[in-house]
Amino acid sequence: MDAHLVAAWEGLCQALAPVFSRPVFGTFVHVLTGWVLCRSRPAVTNLVRTVGDQLLGQAAKHWTTYQKFFYRANWSLEDLSRQVLLQVVLPTLDACAPGAQVELKIDDSTCARHGRHVAFAGYFKDASASNTLKTVVHWAHNWVLGCITLRCSRWPRWVIGLPVWFALYRKAPDCDRAHPFQTRQQLAAQIIRQTRDLLPRRALQVAVDGQYATRAVVQAAREADADLVSRLRSDAALYALPARKPPHRRGRQAKKGRRLPTPQQMAARRRKGWRTLEVRAYGKVVRRQVLAVVCLWYHVSRERPIKLLIVRDPTGRQKDDYLFCTEPRVPDAQILEGFAARWPIEECIREAKQLGGFEQVQGWCPRTVERQAPLALIGQTLVKAWYLRYAVAAEAAQPASVHGGPGRRDKAHPSYLDMLATLRYALWRHRITPNSTLGARMHGFLETLRFTLCAAA
Repeated sequence: MDAHLVAAWEGLCQALAPVFSRPVFGTFVHVLTGWVLCRSRPAVTNLVRTVGDQLLGQAAKHWTTYQKFFYRANWSLEDLSRQVLLQVVLPTLDACAPGAQVELKIDDSTCARHGRHVAFAGYFKDASASNTLKTVVHWAHNWVLGCITLRCSRWPRWVIGLPVWFALYRKAPDCDRAHPFQTRQQLAAQIIRQTRDLLPRRALQVAVDGQYATRAVVQAAREADADLVSRLRSDAALYALPARKPPHRRGRQAKKGRRLPTPQQMAARRRKGWRTLEVRAYGKVVRRQVLAVVCLWYHVSRERPIKLLIVRDPTGRQKDDYLFCTEPRVPDAQILEGFAARWPIEECIREAKQLGGFEQVQGWCPRTVERQAPLALIGQTLVKAWYLRYAVAAEAAQPASVHGGPGRRDKAHPSYLDMLATLRYALWRHRITPNSTLGARMHGFLETLRFTLCAAA
């Protein structure tokens, strides 16, 4: 069973081989697998010690080869993202939910760094640590991320995020002719266009946070024929649809109708038109009252109508929320569920920081900065895809935490840590078996295991 699971992991890595030359691909497999097995800071020296003398049937290389993989080797992060989407994410989506539309979620996150000489670092607001009482600003990188979400029939309430796209935001002083300045919203629009270019025939839904509800992102979604769901400002300037100009009246057709109340005013004044829905949001079925209004948000969407959706919690525990969709024909429940399904990208960021070393990389030169940190998220995507497609049915290969230990109930679904532990378990059992003899090779494996255990302590 372990050999089958290890072969499946090698097969997922092999699907990314076209991005690299043959020698560089071997280095990539060692780096990625070492990153998965490493229990300490993912510095190159720690990855080398975790790999040991041999990994997945290939001899380890000199430690400088792994350093050069980030700052000198000839490969592109954008090409790697394309290959991950086409060869890893889409087959996983089709295996878990055949025929489902592609749901793209976009958000950004800061990645704390140390050192004045780290390329493209700057002072950015940490939204996860800031609140109404204080604003946290720290020295960091700012990444705009895109992930594909899916639901597995085995756990219908669980929405799983698979990170795919990674764009580093550069401040104006760090830009040049090769990399002109782009705002976060322009980077998000570029992610939408890249996804559509790779998936010309798939239905596409995009969900973004309120800061990305701008003209550039909406226009990119229109061009990509994608349904965009986002949050609307409570004081947004909305207009009614323009009335058709009578044939005998001179002048051009009006672009917008009369000015409507703001979403906040509509929520306070309207008594009719509310509907009660039961939707899946944040892992559970909840009841919400919704009010749908088709209108124009001229500042952002121009003459193209949008559907405004005012969402109210019947219990009064949560404040009213204001969502919109660029396609008015999308059902209200789908809009609400699509926006709620944006939360997995936050989970992906948290898991990359806490378990993948996203904020602990050591590179500082430009090419290393652009390549190294995203591997924490690419590794996360491969681990989840490997688990969902191959390891979920192999119960004997999974740690006890997946099915619940003594004195506790079974989990509603496995966590990413469970998936990671399952892969580590299979890889270590494949490397060290009961038939292993105490030869020189075995002593090398034990030394690698000792380092890994000590680093985890």
